[in-house]
Amino acid sequence: MAAGGTADAVPEPLHRSGRGEPLLLLHGVLLTWQSWIPVLDDLSADHDVLAPTFPGHWGGPEAEHPATVTSLVDYIEQLLDETGWPTAHIVGNSLGGWIALELAARGRARSVTAIAPAGLWRTPAAADSLLRRFLAFAPLIGLTPDGQPAVPSMLRPLVVPLLAHRPADVPNPLAKSMAAAVTRCTITAELSEDPTLPTGFTHLDDLKMPTTILLPEHDRVLPPHVYAPLTPTPAIEIRHLPGVGHIPMLEAPASITEEIRATIARADTA
Repeated sequence: MAAGGTADAVPEPLHRSGRGEPLLLLHGVLLTWQSWIPVLDDLSADHDVLAPTFPGHWGGPEAEHPATVTSLVDYIEQLLDETGWPTAHIVGNSLGGWIALELAARGRARSVTAIAPAGLWRTPAAADSLLRRFLAFAPLIGLTPDGQPAVPSMLRPLVVPLLAHRPADVPNPLAKSMAAAVTRCTITAELSEDPTLPTGFTHLDDLKMPTTILLPEHDRVLPPHVYAPLTPTPAIEIRHLPGVGHIPMLEAPASITEEIRATIARADTA
């Protein structure tokens, strides 16, 4: 499997490749940096790409407890410091999109591309509804304190259609690695109890760097009705992605690299 080893091997805690302006890629909850594999070669052609796995996720470092969104943001900010990057272009998907926005609010982003970002809730009740759906789903994959993780091969027919509108387009090794990853996240219970979840990210209108919010048409994880009304500003563009699901780089990698580069270009010409 390109850039990621075999689907059965524990992934390295981070991936780094390429040369150029710094580009940070942040994955979604339960997954790993491997969700970016379809776009890594393209982006690494002209960027220094850093794609870490969050603490408490498969192959990632041990998490601090209790694990919260803030603790994950702190970890990534420390990683930026250790890498010697005061700022970077930041791309995040799902939970990674929320973390990308939080890093931007801390002044660490040159640009932000947030793909199906969590945290931009319409209301706290919308966040609560999502959480209840997740907690109902968790026992199916053994994500309970006394549960046994499900066999990844049995999970693929359940997990991949949630993440991609066209599951057949997802390369088999990548589908296997994602199914394996969701059974090995150790902090889901702690994240579900994070008191900041209902509030989400509240500083979107304060962001001044070029920011693009990308909303997939067929997102089964964070469907459009969960989002607050999103209003474009001189810095913020809201774009809809037709024909794709929650992790659009799985099925339309060329479109996603084009969107990322368009956001970066806005920063370069600012």
